[in-house]
Amino acid sequence: MHAPRSPHRAAFAAAPTWTARALALATTLACAFGGAARAQPGGLAPQAIATRTSLGVETLRLPQGESLGLLGATLLFEVGDGWALGPALYGAASGRRGGFFVGGVELQRRWTLGPGLWAVTGLYAGGGGGAAAPVGGGLMLRPAVSLLHDVGPALALGLSWSSVRFPSGQIGSRQLGAVAVWRGDFGYVDAAAGTPVAAGAPSSGLGFDRMAATLSVVRLDGAPARRIGLVGVRAERRPDAAGLRWGLEAAAAARGDAAGYMEVLGGAALEAAPLPHWLPQWRVGLRAAVGLGGGGAVPTGGGALARLTGLTEWRFAPGWAVGAEAGWLRSAHAGAGLRARQAQLWLAADLDPPAGAGSAQVVRTEWVASLQDHPRVRRGDGRRAPLQTVGLALNRYLGPHLYLSGQAHSAYAGGAGAYSVGLIGLGLATDAAARWRVGAEALAGAAGGGGVATAGGALAQAQVWASWRADATDPWGGAWRAGLGLTRAHRGGGTSPLAEIAYSRPFGSVGR
Repeated sequence: MHAPRSPHRAAFAAAPTWTARALALATTLACAFGGAARAQPGGLAPQAIATRTSLGVETLRLPQGESLGLLGATLLFEVGDGWALGPALYGAASGRRGGFFVGGVELQRRWTLGPGLWAVTGLYAGGGGGAAAPVGGGLMLRPAVSLLHDVGPALALGLSWSSVRFPSGQIGSRQLGAVAVWRGDFGYVDAAAGTPVAAGAPSSGLGFDRMAATLSVVRLDGAPARRIGLVGVRAERRPDAAGLRWGLEAAAAARGDAAGYMEVLGGAALEAAPLPHWLPQWRVGLRAAVGLGGGGAVPTGGGALARLTGLTEWRFAPGWAVGAEAGWLRSAHAGAGLRARQAQLWLAADLDPPAGAGSAQVVRTEWVASLQDHPRVRRGDGRRAPLQTVGLALNRYLGPHLYLSGQAHSAYAGGAGAYSVGLIGLGLATDAAARWRVGAEALAGAAGGGGVATAGGALAQAQVWASWRADATDPWGGAWRAGLGLTRAHRGGGTSPLAEIAYSRPFGSVGR
């Protein structure tokens, strides 16, 4: 997909452009909120791709009349003539299938019916499952039609009709739903990576200005005591209000015999410096978050979660902070749902240049959509069998050749429909301006579900890849990629080969 270019705009409207991802990590990958991309005097003029972000709710009918409340979020990029394409995540929010998640891609076509009235037809395809739902291999198809009416300059509300099918499973349901759609922009800079940018450069990407890696311990109430270790990521944005941050986070189990547990939460934090004159680097506050989670035999009921924590943060260097928080995690299930205490450590880095910086850089960032084949994955019963996954990665370059990668993958075939993976790590690649490129990645994270032998959930993956760009003259054009690698579960799963085919699309963002 070659990004359409819009003319220079004096200001892009700040509006939410991602409500729940994740793609998630599982994940990781989550899941964002779009930001303003403002052209400042002396700054580099931004480009923009129009986006549509939707949040919908509907109720599926499972076999034996069981109900499953499904929450869906999509981030779609306009590709011209009313068409839009992008990632989408669906998860259980009510019923008794907490931990049911499906990630994939949605294609939509918009039709104008009259002033402020429009219809949308779409097709979603993705992979996932969880909570023992009868999803077979995990492939989910969802054709849908929505009727929407504008209720503001950037917001529309309406109704949807959809048909959800798992072709290799037992779920087939048609239902009505409600949907909200926000219009926004994805800002980017069309310039060579590493190019200096004058002070006052525009914001770009999805509007995040800080990313954090998180390590959590969750202690479930009740007897016997049970502890779960989680690894995850959090993306945040500072609005104009002093001391306020909001954003999205995703985490998955890596220890504690809860492989397959995943959570995707959106929330806000309010913080302040209690000793601004003596210790301005020290801040304390509160964070509240709500979202979806479950899997790994963790009792989250229908899947809706809420968390409240107190936090402390120390800014030990310009653009860097370390923090800790502790509090309570609860599910919305009326019966014997999740009641737990949670403690978390995190390391955060600012994505934008620090205040007062004289200049910034254009940073190369890549979206990568992939299909992976794992021919010999060990299952819980000891046998080895193939499975296939669909995935999404975001690569941010730290230099000309080194990049940071966050990835989320979910099974769509192979009889392991609930299997999901979230990974983060580093990669090396040859010159981005070359038509042919080669690279290598080393990643670690969490995985589980679908009867795959991952024990506590910790997983490592290594891969080498080669890519080819169709347009030899455009270093910012899309490229096809093929890769080979290995995955290894920390306990019990052994080593499995993998083969990947992927498509990557780069863009320039303003960063440190």
